[in-house]
Amino acid sequence: MSKKFTLIHLAGVLLCLSVFAEPDNGKFLPETELPLLHHAFMEAGVGMNFPVMFFNQGTIAMTSFGGDAFIGAGYNFSGWLTSVHYTHDMWGQGKGNYALMENFHNNIVEFRLRKIVSRKSIKWFPKMLEMIPGIGLGVNFITTDYYPSVRAKEDGRMNHVLLGAEGANCFFYRAGIEFAINGITDMFIPFIGADYNAFYDTSIGGGFAGFARVYAGVRAYPLGIVNDIKRIKEERYEKMISEWPEPSATITAQNKKDFTPDGDGINDVAIFDLRTEFLEADPESWIVSIFDQKDKEIKRFEGTGRVPNQVVWDGESEDGEIVFSRNNYTARLFVVPSEKDRERTGCSELTSQDSFKTGILFQIVVPDKQWKIIVNTIYFDPDRATFEKISEEQRQENFETLDSIAKQILEHGDVDVLVEGYANNVSNTERENRLELIPLSRLRAKTIKDILVDNGLDEEILSFEGNGGMNPIAKWEDRENWWKNRRVEFIVTKKES
Repeated sequence: MSKKFTLIHLAGVLLCLSVFAEPDNGKFLPETELPLLHHAFMEAGVGMNFPVMFFNQGTIAMTSFGGDAFIGAGYNFSGWLTSVHYTHDMWGQGKGNYALMENFHNNIVEFRLRKIVSRKSIKWFPKMLEMIPGIGLGVNFITTDYYPSVRAKEDGRMNHVLLGAEGANCFFYRAGIEFAINGITDMFIPFIGADYNAFYDTSIGGGFAGFARVYAGVRAYPLGIVNDIKRIKEERYEKMISEWPEPSATITAQNKKDFTPDGDGINDVAIFDLRTEFLEADPESWIVSIFDQKDKEIKRFEGTGRVPNQVVWDGESEDGEIVFSRNNYTARLFVVPSEKDRERTGCSELTSQDSFKTGILFQIVVPDKQWKIIVNTIYFDPDRATFEKISEEQRQENFETLDSIAKQILEHGDVDVLVEGYANNVSNTERENRLELIPLSRLRAKTIKDILVDNGLDEEILSFEGNGGMNPIAKWEDRENWWKNRRVEFIVTKKES
């Protein structure tokens, strides 16, 4: 392999690997941080100066073109370059009649403040380019040999201003912009720039003067290898992120069929496992909502930042209502990603849901004495106490529900059971309740009692009654919750010993 090909190949590898390396957070304000040695830098360079012009002389150049050299040291605060510089400017004699300077020198000690603008701040910027606007303020120590007038120049009479002379020390002002090539290593960062400078000179009676210059230099971080290593890690991380699939959020109910918050110590809480994947930053916000079988939100958990691993629910709604036995519920997770992830992926919201079903709840009425079971998922034929016209799935669910109730009643020992049927009073009249709902709910309660006998309960411990539209769970005005009133309640009472 030729040496030429090796160098070309190496350059290509470096360019492929290169990304913005010089410390910069991509934001206007710097981040709070402890001083880091690898953020300290030194720089040096040379330039060309345009002729000096005194403002009170209009556009008359007082010198010829000149040159400058500078050195500086500073610290990079998350993209803000703060530094102290020494610059030496020098000019020769101007060519015009009014160019009265034989030579002119600035010795400037200056504080500079510059801001890196890179691809981290402006996405369309070229990959390896930095634009660095900045300002400077310092003290200028002037030395010069000059002619006080055109006549003096013709006569060869020259005056001299030495270092430290009265009026030769003045404030110095600078505004400039630089462009740096960066991305390969922080051991050296070449840059070019241009600035305009002004100072107020009284040593020769000139007043305000100004000049422009262009320059080139190199900035180096003595411990730049640390920045380089960090850059390589960031490259790998960004490459990994670029290969990620779409972000996702997942919610999973642990107990899908036997959630029974009735205080017996068994499955009294519903536990939901939460998970987000392929998000670079913590989400902006998250919500876990519980919906009943009519898709109405009954409970909400929410927060900001990182999504918790789990959410635990005690079965109580926002209104203080406990879940019903043998009901289907849905848990939904909504996640709003961070602004960074929204921009990166285009996803404004992540969602997931999981369904779960409650078991048979024995709600305590009198401790160690009486319990209540409320079920609104026993299905009947319309206006009948039969199971003939309902679907096979509904019929099978009825038998499973009643078989489960019978087994749990048997586990409670020697008890009496009252089966109460309820209906919804649509017209909200006593006539409907007395003539239609009470008789129908009584027949339905008897049907259920007979099935419990078939499932092994002693008929002698069972009784039934129809209550129609009495004791509604949902008020008549609350139409969307009328379905809760069509229910069967089982009052389980321990017998006196």
